Amino acid sequence: AHQGPGMAHAEVLAMSGGAGPDHTLYVSLEPCSHHGRTPPCVDAILAAGVGRVVVGRSDPDDRVDGRGIQGLRQAGVTVEVGVLADEVEALDPGYFHHRRTGRPRVTLKLALTLDGQLAASDRSSRWVTSEEARADGHRLRAESDAIMIGAGTVRHDDPLLSVRVPDTTDVPGTRPVIVAGRRPIPPQARLLDRNPLILSPQPLAGIRGGQVIVVPDESGERVDLEKALAELGRLEIIDLLVEGGSALAGALWERNLIDRGILYLAAKLAGGPGLAALGGTFPTIGAARPVTIQQVARVGPDLRVEFSPEA
Repeated sequence: AHQGPGMAHAEVLAMSGGAGPDHTLYVSLEPCSHHGRTPPCVDAILAAGVGRVVVGRSDPDDRVDGRGIQGLRQAGVTVEVGVLADEVEALDPGYFHHRRTGRPRVTLKLALTLDGQLAASDRSSRWVTSEEARADGHRLRAESDAIMIGAGTVRHDDPLLSVRVPDTTDVPGTRPVIVAGRRPIPPQARLLDRNPLILSPQPLAGIRGGQVIVVPDESGERVDLEKALAELGRLEIIDLLVEGGSALAGALWERNLIDRGILYLAAKLAGGPGLAALGGTFPTIGAARPVTIQQVARVGPDLRVEFSPEA
């Protein structure tokens, strides 16, 4: 119900028809208690004279974090907290993750053959999955604030990372994020026309578009991915979708920076090794990490598997 940045929050909209001591206000998230782009919702609730507020979940934002609930109670308002709390968090898991960690929630999306190959040995991969699976992937893009790929994917595929959702005209834009390495980004890359965020281990000269964020690791030759995610979090990127390639996906997985995975398993068998989904090595079975499979569904002829890493 929030109309957008700088506009009325849901509490104010809900009370626009009038409220008083005999009214109960139900809110999914704790009312804000600080001045941001709008005045505090707590002040609006008190001004309206609402007698009771039911809160689904307290707000983990450092600027709130119980202060809204405390302010209401101190003013004599009856407040109940924790009603359907898990369901409330499930409505917007990226927000809660971002506020608790300072980093976006990272979703890894991979399209694979049924025997686990990301691409053929000549790096061709269009199209591994069906049209239905690709449409579902575009819905994932539409739900994300940004889409991350490695510079290798930019060089090999020159993607645009557009969002195309069938039967929808109002599709929000998602900002591209490029993780650069030692090799240059091609100056003709189409993504440079979309004002990408470029995470780089060193300053880049002559880039014709985008914003460069320098986040080197200790070697100075690669991007420090944990620091890079913190930078994206500071830019209010809440949900980040990672689409490629295998080196980037493997590096994020190795550093425990993947929060959710979506695998599209095509109804195709590669029949041999091509390009593995995750860069790196698999030296022994003990190196495999357990995950929790949250959901398995048919998407056209293919399978969609959602998982989360186990702690």
